[in-house]
Amino acid sequence: MLDLAVTELDANAALRRRLGERVKCVIVDEYQDVNPIQERLIRHLHDMGAGLCVVGDDDQTIYQWRGSAVDNIVTFAKRYPDVRQIRLQENFRSSQGVVDTARAFVEKIDDRLAKAMVAGSGQAYQVGDIVALSFESPSEEARYIANTLRSLHGVRFKDRGESRGLAWSDMAVLLRSVRNNGPIIAEALAEAGIPFVVSGIANLFEAPEAEAARLLFHYISGQPIGRGETRREPPTKAAVRKAWRASNLGTRPPNLTAAVKFADHIRERVGEENAEIPSIQAVFLKFLELIRLREEEVADSRGESALFNLGRFSEVITDWETIHFADHTWSSFEGFAAFLYYDGGDTYSEGAQNTAYMTPDAVQIATVHQAKGREWPVVFLPALLRNRFPSPARSSGIWQLLPRKAFGNPDRYDGSEDDERRLFYVGITRSMKFLHMTWAPVSHNQLYRRKSIFWDEIIESKYVKRRKQDYSKRSRTSPSPRASVADVEFSFSDLKYMFECPYQFKLRVLYGFNAPIQRPIGYGKSLHDALAEVHYRAMEGEPIGVAAVPDLVARHLRTPYAFGTLKETLKNAAERDIRNYIEANADRFDDIEFWEQNVEVNLGDGVRIKGRIDLVRRTDTQEVTIVDLKSNEGSQEEQVTEHQLHTYALGYEELTGRDADYVEIYELREGRGKPRPVDEDFMEDVRKRTRKAAKALRSLRLKPTPSKPKCGKCDLSSLCAKSKA
Repeated sequence: MLDLAVTELDANAALRRRLGERVKCVIVDEYQDVNPIQERLIRHLHDMGAGLCVVGDDDQTIYQWRGSAVDNIVTFAKRYPDVRQIRLQENFRSSQGVVDTARAFVEKIDDRLAKAMVAGSGQAYQVGDIVALSFESPSEEARYIANTLRSLHGVRFKDRGESRGLAWSDMAVLLRSVRNNGPIIAEALAEAGIPFVVSGIANLFEAPEAEAARLLFHYISGQPIGRGETRREPPTKAAVRKAWRASNLGTRPPNLTAAVKFADHIRERVGEENAEIPSIQAVFLKFLELIRLREEEVADSRGESALFNLGRFSEVITDWETIHFADHTWSSFEGFAAFLYYDGGDTYSEGAQNTAYMTPDAVQIATVHQAKGREWPVVFLPALLRNRFPSPARSSGIWQLLPRKAFGNPDRYDGSEDDERRLFYVGITRSMKFLHMTWAPVSHNQLYRRKSIFWDEIIESKYVKRRKQDYSKRSRTSPSPRASVADVEFSFSDLKYMFECPYQFKLRVLYGFNAPIQRPIGYGKSLHDALAEVHYRAMEGEPIGVAAVPDLVARHLRTPYAFGTLKETLKNAAERDIRNYIEANADRFDDIEFWEQNVEVNLGDGVRIKGRIDLVRRTDTQEVTIVDLKSNEGSQEEQVTEHQLHTYALGYEELTGRDADYVEIYELREGRGKPRPVDEDFMEDVRKRTRKAAKALRSLRLKPTPSKPKCGKCDLSSLCAKSKA
């Protein structure tokens, strides 16, 4: 897509002129990570007359395997005229010990921009904060990590000028490869009763509850997976029960019995040709309902981390069903089970980030790549082994598909020792205060029996202690997690869920639970896309008549889960609704001011609302009406809709500096609008409720607000004790 855009800019002078008139300034964050195509785009915009500001750090170029080239930032001053360079050299995150140790390490790279990081006054160094140790075996190393995590839990810590006790979410274990070195650490944390989450989905199944869910679907499939030496027989009912008991979710035996009985029922129906087929997501949510999963009842304060992991399993189901929905047969259960056991881990990149707002109060196990841009008071960097970290340079797998000579600098995809040094530097500088670096030989593998080549450089630092430290004498207080979100950016749909019920927001947006895919999904967006073209063409002086509606629908209607008669029904409905809209509104197309307009509302204190207004038009008296197009009626409570409409009014005010006069819901099915005057009381209420929602999100106090109408429509109500009550 980027290449097509740049190629068009190369050839299209009119496009360059149009963009040159509109784009006045280009700001590029993380500039060290841009790839050659992105650099061509940046160069085009600069050459069209835009001012250019780039921000980055060549020492943090860690995505060379995605095509980023460190030369972009290193040679920037030579390639662009009149460059003013500003060095941002004060590290406000980390202590003097962390900063000095990291700086001495990274300065061994020859070709880098001259800079010398210095520590700010935000974090004091104490002797014993930074430790480097070796162990006899990885299991001993893992036990040390678990024991040290527990000893640091509750240690008093200065955070942004305030003192609090270290919580589990203040601690991270960062690895070059979680897939290779994470399982033994996860096992040690589980045995110690320490809540943890494994970042991303590639390593999700290290969590016991996610592994229990995987086992459940292998059991339901009732089929062996694989052949020969890789053949896996279906687990027994006893194995399924044991896995869910081991998850320690607070499940009572009668509830687990009922849930396994339900799994038996689905398993029996898998082979019936004419039986109605439920979706995999529906089966998963029903199982969780039957075991009576409740966040507040999970043992060892693991409620947040357990639901976080099960929510990501729900995301995996949605990913699978999104692709395989057309093959919705009983065999899809067998295919899903096989995917979980043989492809799931490899499908998701280890560098993939979680997309949630939150981190539960749990220790993070993550790759160093996932940790970039984040910080923790306590960081462990274990498995510092030769051939692991640094990872040996090897030819990238992409050369099996693409010729090396097709690239100007193919070596950047393979990686080098300098690339690994930058990655290790990123790992060190994630720590605010406590940093523990460890290694242990892997006796059964000759590749991983020696310490990292970086090890001797690290222990040169005067700040690094080489003996175990006793933290029992450090000042302590009650553990208190840091507010997980500093800047809060709500979308319009986020606010809809938050205003309806904060706990629903938590389940959907923070934990990631998905509802079963509905077959008509995509219909509403398709209508919006088609009407966006209607409005755009009208403003360009090329209005669309009703005769063009079938072609318009054919190009825009995307309902990937609708088949047969439903697909035909949706097509006919789309043509009817758009035809009626054009006939009813054609004489008002000249009054359109904006269509599909992105807006942002800044409420101060790092709280923003971002979204898109469907349509803004003027009345015959030149008053402004904000129109929200609805493809169906009654999809949300009237009060929520009123607040959503006034959120649009706030966005219009911030965009233009002018007040809107009316907000209107236009029901496409009915073919009529429902305008009402903009009410300043509602707008002030939106401001107050959004700030309150941001405060609740920052503190993670997202409580249920149950009512029969709301809970009856919520497809995740089975996970909420208040709803069931």
